[in-house]
Amino acid sequence: MRLESCVMKKILCVMFLGGACASLAAQTSDWDRVRHVPAGTKVHVAADKQSKTCRIDVVDEATLRCSNGHSQYSFARAEVKSVKLTRYAVSTLVGAGIGAGVGAGIGLGVTQDKNGWFNGDIRGVFAALGGVVGGAAMGPTDVFRGPTIYRRGAKN
Repeated sequence: MRLESCVMKKILCVMFLGGACASLAAQTSDWDRVRHVPAGTKVHVAADKQSKTCRIDVVDEATLRCSNGHSQYSFARAEVKSVKLTRYAVSTLVGAGIGAGVGAGIGLGVTQDKNGWFNGDIRGVFAALGGVVGGAAMGPTDVFRGPTIYRRGAKN
């Protein structure tokens, strides 16, 4: 019995260590993706204490440093929940499309004549104005964030 219990303990120990190493390798691999993002790339960093959208300055084994204008931020790797690429252009285009659709709808509603038809020129003006307003409203925000390049605790 003693031999079997000793062998079982060794097997369990090897399984535990193997799992721990695999987990560490997955985390290292994910963080390596962040380390390989070129400096100056705009990202959204979600951390335990704060979240910021900034441009990457330096990433090493322990920290991610980034800046936004004159402000500089430093995130300890252990505090980082996720790092995502930004998509400001996509947000602007989608906002412009939504605004153009809403503007066209409003133009359709306010330009009806007695036959129920609308003036195409006025509808175009409302669509253009809606596109500008929608693009401006959605552009400054990153509503449609890009892919996640790091998520704490995620497996590859």
